[in-house]
This record gives sequence, structure tokens and C-alpha cells, in this order.
Amino acid sequence: MQYQTTTANNPLMPAYFLGRWAVKIIDGTRVMYSTNLGAEMWTQVTNAQFVRLSLLDLAADLPSWVALQIDGLPYQRYAVTAAPITVTLDGRPHVLRLVLSGNTDEDLVWQGTAGFAVKSLTTDGQLTPVLPGRRSMTLIGDSITAGCWVAGRQPGEDYRAEQNYAAVACDLLNARDVRIAYSAAGLSKPGTGGVPPLPYVLTALDAQTPWQPAPTDVVVINVGTNDGRIRGPEFAQQLTAFINQVQLAYPNSRLAVMIPFNQRFDRVIRQVVSHFTAVTLIETVDWQPALTDHVHPNLAGSQVAGARLARALTMLMPQVFKRD
Repeated sequence: MQYQTTTANNPLMPAYFLGRWAVKIIDGTRVMYSTNLGAEMWTQVTNAQFVRLSLLDLAADLPSWVALQIDGLPYQRYAVTAAPITVTLDGRPHVLRLVLSGNTDEDLVWQGTAGFAVKSLTTDGQLTPVLPGRRSMTLIGDSITAGCWVAGRQPGEDYRAEQNYAAVACDLLNARDVRIAYSAAGLSKPGTGGVPPLPYVLTALDAQTPWQPAPTDVVVINVGTNDGRIRGPEFAQQLTAFINQVQLAYPNSRLAVMIPFNQRFDRVIRQVVSHFTAVTLIETVDWQPALTDHVHPNLAGSQVAGARLARALTMLMPQVFKRD
């Protein structure tokens, strides 16, 4: 992932917050807050022997998890506790990338404040915000897009928002990754943690916090997996309305709709997308990513699906994803 230094896009710390974040006061502390797995924080640290990151421990039961990457090397994962995360450095310049990696279905992220809260970022050196990527993508979906159940069946701990298909595709495309995805959510079905159906979350971070959709080059929709309780005609109506909603929210973005990996509503989705002149369909029937639990791609399957998505977008939208 390419990057360049930039100015902070928040009032609290010298870092660039990528994805869906808001300034919030929790337990009397001003924090950068998000309810979305896959949201990121980027900074460059120089002349430092350490960098220290403090988050509030807001999880209901099992801990939430974050992933920290230094200079593009393999991620190190940390359970969120009251204790700060301290990384020892060598005085040389390093780029730090924090990704919100996993939480659990019991965390009340919508009506409560059980999301992720970054309290402070400190060092004995200098911190400079970093803007990653040359392009940008918004990915809208459910637990598959959020990054749940990638590494196993342990809630939170085995989630990998930093290694699921959405993350893999964005890294391959040198694109900033804006994730709007919640476990168990669909167009007709609420998600876990009190999250409403997806049409109600595009302009809100939680029940109390509005969010303004940020323009991105491309918006990718992957929905339908959790909508099996309704029939095809009703799903067609809801998908049509949702595509119209997304187009209004992202008027200058290219829009693509994926067939879910399990092919649910595949014929309906093809028919709906065919009625839109400016919407691209992404077929997935021959991707066949390896799965953790018959639904969610595992680590190997995430690599396959992410690479296939990146390839499809490069072929279908060459004017956006031309070679660097």
C-alpha cells in the first residue's frame, strides 16, 4: 500500500483515521470512536524508541481485538484492555497502521457504546499523519465483508477484518478501505449488537451519531446472504431501493454489486442490476473460496476472494484501476 504524509483529519491526535469514525465522549473521555470492523488509523513515527496506543475497554464479555501493522510487515494482534499497547522502536522512521479487527455479537454497538474507542496516541519521538492508497473504495455488507469468522470459530478473537476479502482486495488495488458492514445484517434483517438493517446505517455510526458518507472512487455492495427469510420479489424491491439510496449518497462513485459467495438471490440480483445503466455486476459463482463454517471465507479463501475481486474490478473498471 502506497502512502503519503498528510494532515490529521481529527482534533485529538496526529493520525489519519480511515473509514467510519467520530469524535465521541465516553465515560468523560474524548475519543475517536467507530462501530465498524475494518476501520483504520495511520501514522508515521520518527526518532522514537516507543509508541503507545490507549483504547477504552468497552467490550461486553469477550475482548475486542485490534491489529497493528508496521511498515507493511505481518500484523500483530492485541486484545483491547485498559492497559495501553506499547510498541518498542529503534529510532528509525516507521509507518503504523491500526485496524479494528474483531468484536462479538454481544457488544451493543448501536444503542450503547460498545464499539472501539481510541483514547490517545503518544511517543517519545514525532508523529505525522499518513494518507494511504491512491484510490478509495467503500464496501457495504454483512459479517463476510466485516471480516468475521476468518480464522476460526472463536468470536472476536478469530475475526480478521485486516485479512478478509475486502482488505485483501483494497491492498491489491492500492485503495483506501472504507467498510460499512455489520454481523448478520441484511437489507431486510437487523444485525447483531442492535444494528438495524443496512438501509438505516449508511448515514449513522450508531443510534446517536450521524455520519456523512465520504466520497470514494468505487462502492461495492455485497448483500443477500442474510435475507433468506424474504422471497425473491421482495428482495428485488429492497435491492432496487438500496441501490438508489447508495447512488444518492455517492453520486460521483462507480457502483458495483457482487453476487454473494453462496449465490443467494443470484438471479434476482442479475435482473435488478440489469435495470441500472451505471451499475456493474460482479459474478462470483466460480470463485469458490474455502470457508470456515459453510458461509464465511477462511484465511485462504479470503486471499482467493480478495484477489478475484481485485481482478474483477480491474477488468470491469479499467479507468479507475489502471496500473500505477
